[in-house]
Amino acid sequence: MESDHSMQDHQGNTVALPEDARQQVVSYLKHQGSKSTPDLLALVDRAAGSIEQSLAGVSESQARFRPSPDEWSVADVLRHVDAAMRSTGRIIEALATGKEARPDMDAPPVVEDAGETLAELRNGVAQSYDEVRAAVAAIPDGPAPTTALHPFFGDLNGKEWAAFVYVHSRDHADQIEKVKAAPGFPR
Repeated sequence: MESDHSMQDHQGNTVALPEDARQQVVSYLKHQGSKSTPDLLALVDRAAGSIEQSLAGVSESQARFRPSPDEWSVADVLRHVDAAMRSTGRIIEALATGKEARPDMDAPPVVEDAGETLAELRNGVAQSYDEVRAAVAAIPDGPAPTTALHPFFGDLNGKEWAAFVYVHSRDHADQIEKVKAAPGFPR
């Protein structure tokens, strides 16, 4: 029987990833991590674009809709993506300078709703992607001297963490699309 890798999410729930899916993602991260910095910056741009595209047509009230009490709203997803991208940017920045990075990646929590507008949330996410871009741009060419442990995907160097930005972003862009397709979503 194939084993799962698991970690705790922001609510203390165990999130599992089947080994075959984990291996596929690790292979993708390693492959993308072998690419040039300009290629990785393009990947980060695609990641940010996937989030922005998933928000097309979402209104303030739609951004607050939860498919069920234990599921995230679009606003919750945006707060999580913002926190995760800022954390990932700090990891990449540390690794780019050869420093040890201790990820605070055990699923960055959904930050409490502080009443931000959808425009403010989108702006925060855009700024966090800018921070990731700056960190990725600082990654030197050549072998990566240091890695940081990702709870699902193991030790990743700075370029592989940059590729993770795309995987993570696509996952949450898909999550936003599922919220928008949920029964009861305000039209």
